[in-house]
Amino acid sequence: MQERNHSRPEATGSDTGRVTSVFAQALQQAARELRATAAIVVVPVDDGRSLASAVVVGRPLSIFTTIERMPVTARLASATAHRTGRQYVSTFTEFDNAAPSRFDVTMPFPYTVASTPIRSSGRGYGVLTVIWAPPLGPRALQPDELDRCEKIAKDLAQELVQSGIASPPRTTLPMPQFLQAVPDRVGQEWAPESANITFLYQIYKLASWLNRAVRSQEVLDVVASRIMGPFGARGMAVSVHQDGQAALLGYSGYPRDVAHALAGAPPPSPDDHTPGMPPLSVDAPTFLESERMLAEARFDGASQEIRACALLPLISGGLRTGTLALGFDGPRHFSAEERSTLVTMADLVAPAVERALHFENEHRLARELQQGLLPARLPHREDLDIATRYVTATAGTAVGGDWYDVLTLPDGNVGLVMGDVEGHNPNAAACMGQLRSAVRAYAAEGHRPAALLERTNRILAELDTELFATCCCVWLDLDVGTAEISSAGHPAPLLCHPDHHVVVPEMSVGLPLGVAPDTVYPSMEQPLPDGTVLALYTDGLVHSQAVDLGTAGDLLGEAMAATRDERLEDLATRIIENTGPQRARGDDAALLLARYAGVLPGSRQHVSRVFVQRHDLRSVKDVREFVRHYTRTRGWDAISHDLELITTEVVTNALMHADSEVDVRLREYPDRLRVEVLDSDPRPPMPAPITVSDSVQDNSEHGRGLVIVEALAAAWGNSPSGRGKSVWFELPLP
Repeated sequence: MQERNHSRPEATGSDTGRVTSVFAQALQQAARELRATAAIVVVPVDDGRSLASAVVVGRPLSIFTTIERMPVTARLASATAHRTGRQYVSTFTEFDNAAPSRFDVTMPFPYTVASTPIRSSGRGYGVLTVIWAPPLGPRALQPDELDRCEKIAKDLAQELVQSGIASPPRTTLPMPQFLQAVPDRVGQEWAPESANITFLYQIYKLASWLNRAVRSQEVLDVVASRIMGPFGARGMAVSVHQDGQAALLGYSGYPRDVAHALAGAPPPSPDDHTPGMPPLSVDAPTFLESERMLAEARFDGASQEIRACALLPLISGGLRTGTLALGFDGPRHFSAEERSTLVTMADLVAPAVERALHFENEHRLARELQQGLLPARLPHREDLDIATRYVTATAGTAVGGDWYDVLTLPDGNVGLVMGDVEGHNPNAAACMGQLRSAVRAYAAEGHRPAALLERTNRILAELDTELFATCCCVWLDLDVGTAEISSAGHPAPLLCHPDHHVVVPEMSVGLPLGVAPDTVYPSMEQPLPDGTVLALYTDGLVHSQAVDLGTAGDLLGEAMAATRDERLEDLATRIIENTGPQRARGDDAALLLARYAGVLPGSRQHVSRVFVQRHDLRSVKDVREFVRHYTRTRGWDAISHDLELITTEVVTNALMHADSEVDVRLREYPDRLRVEVLDSDPRPPMPAPITVSDSVQDNSEHGRGLVIVEALAAAWGNSPSGRGKSVWFELPLP
């Protein structure tokens, strides 16, 4: 388990007690004379950037009417009075979402607030804020009441000046001090029950903050700020029980070896032996208030670091789950109220720690499961640089259905795949694994992107699941510099050209997979200039509650356009950072970047193509002329006849049996010439023997030309292409 450390808060100022006493007397007078729910002194902190409540006098309800800290720019009565230097009064007749509840306070009731600056001779000491809540308010304040607020604030400022207290007062209390208002007993500053209000406030705030803590580090931060600081401890340590023994979860203020012993955990390593500091182990709340009590507990070896401590077992579900330990610089007497408060706080911390550890374990397992479903390694090629990123959601523990893949296609080219199954649960992860396997299988069979999506769509429909998925396939022809793209409900890839101009292909996006079993998906071809960077992504990368998907796509494009030929890994890292600034990701995010380097030496040097309209057999002579011209300009008379004959036969078969136009491509290699004829008939051609039998005449007609192809070509074959097929053959170059 990784130990967590927390920075130690600043020490309490030496004049805090004197300032608190002066504030308390003025607030007691204000609460009594104005019959208010609460009277608060708010002082500037953080070099004047914020305001913090220092002392509160009032009824027990005051713990819910006190804003612990606010920026000076806040639209609140205290901040407004501080900024303007004038008294500010406001009444909320009903609960308003824009009211102070936004600043970590619960006030779901009407109230009146009056804030008066505490100033003397141009010096500001803070703000006196008085609140009237039910049953004492809200109310319409009379002029004499407002004057009374002004008089109390003025007298308070003079008292601070006479006491020699600087402005602003250096009060470094970790949280407000609460005192019970006593309107019926003049002369008594506060009731004996006052401390109980402060402790109740501490418990209330701790519970509120722990309720928001999700991870163990967040729980430790809350313990340090809401327990260690308010009780004036020098340090703290939290241990948890694992495999029958204590393990240190986190600590603050002490060296690690002291923290291990304080929390009852063994040394961090078997070789770490600290004489005289055996770990303390307690089964009940233990308060060691002096060095003598530490020595009796056989903890005297730590006396140089710890002079008193509180050891609080963490109990969850009736079982001991760990220890919360606080250490102090000097002797520390724990009153009955403090002991009860600390035990109650430990009862709140225990389930929070257990919940955080459970969350982190589930999140880790989900992340490992997700990573296990992604490709273990990416293909390495000289003409294509690839970088990928997968970022799991920061909230929640469920595994998502995002995936990416990089495939080596049967013709030696590369296919890029990005997909996203709806939902965040094991069903989505299982569905994602099945779809990824289907995509790989169909790609290995040679299917082009559109045909692959159509077959995968039918697979998802046959799985009898209510889930649907989006998927984008990009087949790269690296020897030509083109990308064939087809999408099933997925965002189109972004292309960043070498001039840093970002292009979004103008393509038709089909329905997501699993919506309609018979969906036909279109595809399009996009040229790739040398140096083009392609980006495929899932919407979790750029979409959030604050940013819509369209705007977010522009943000991703801007991040890509800002690249200056940086390493693709660095670009991927920068995109992840730029698309998720200072916010938790509510969804998994996947990113796949690919930079096309261009045609490598020794690869195809030239590609030519010609189109023939469907059933236009008269255009076959144009194809022959195209081939004849091609070979004549290159001086390949030795293969011209065979090339014309084989091309004529293949093109004629395609025109006769495919209800589509025919695409003829000539690809030139250093040692051979490859001809590809693409049509929309998915049936693979089969060579047939020449026969004159009427019974087989019709069936054999389709394959007679291929007998010539098989006899003359050095190699030939066919593969699926889109909704049809590609028939190819090769001839060696002279």
